[in-house]
Order: sequence, then structure tokens, then C-alpha cells
Amino acid sequence: MTIRMAQRRAEELAVRYGGDSIPIDVEAVAERLGLAVLYDDLGAPEISGVLVSNNEGACIFIQRLDHPNRQRFSIAHEIGHHVLKHQFVEGEHVHVDRGHYISRRDDRSAAGVDPKEMEANAFAACMLMPEELVRERAAVVSRGQAILDQHVRELARDFQVSEQAMTIRLTKIGLL
Repeated sequence: MTIRMAQRRAEELAVRYGGDSIPIDVEAVAERLGLAVLYDDLGAPEISGVLVSNNEGACIFIQRLDHPNRQRFSIAHEIGHHVLKHQFVEGEHVHVDRGHYISRRDDRSAAGVDPKEMEANAFAACMLMPEELVRERAAVVSRGQAILDQHVRELARDFQVSEQAMTIRLTKIGLL
């Protein structure tokens, strides 16, 4: 799957299951997809989310100690792995208790060179910040003028994402 296809799929799901208002309810999207979202201390600060699946279903574990914006991104990211049907390849999974697989981050994914992680990140950004909703809200907060730092802060607050994530999204859709 290409990143563009992942982005389109994320935006479709965001509108269909998360509503057409902001912020997108990522837990509702997960629920509609049959994914339980559980919050717990995942044991390591570098682990923000985990998708666990077997033949009977899947669930998402989220680091309960993370900032709520980070939790939202992690939920959307793990939904991306699930929806995009990322298959596990040798060396990138841990077998846990009879057929359960956990996809974990490694040096390739952390460096941003793992195609599956790149797709899941793009998916998450588009799910949390669908282009049409970002454009509409940006026009309102900037009153049709150039987008300034204060507008980025307001948009990030409205969409419940980090300012960095909003800046990247605005740049990618050509508003910055």
C-alpha cells in the first residue's frame, strides 16, 4: 500500500466513524472497527502503543502515562496498522501466548525508514487531522489571512494534537 492510499483510507474512516467535527473521536473509530482500547503502564517509556491481535480479534494497549495528545496519536497509529493489514515479518514481532503477535518499534521504525511505520504515521496524521476539516478550521481561525504561530496553537488545541503535528500537517497540505 502507498502512503497516499493509507492517508485516503484514514480520512474516510475519520469522517465515517469519528464524525465530521473536531476533534475526531479515535476511540469511537477503534470501537466501530472492533478494537478495544486499553490504557496501562506499558513498562518502557519508549512504548506508546501496542496492537495485539490473534484469530479472534485485536486490541490496542496505550501508555497511560503519555500526554492525552500522544495517546490519541498512538491510537490512530495502531488503528492504521490494523486497517492497513500490516503483516508481521520475521524478526519484527514477538510471539506471545499461542498466536498473539505484538508489533514493536525498532531502530528502523524509530528512524522513520520502516515503510509500515511511515504508513501508520501518515494514517494517524490524516485520521486526526482530515484535510477538509483542517482547511475549514484554518480559514476560520486565521480569518482567511496567513497562518501564524497563534493559529497553529489554536488549531492544535482544537484537533487535540501537538503543535509539531499540526505544523507538519499544515505544511503537507500547503497551508504553511
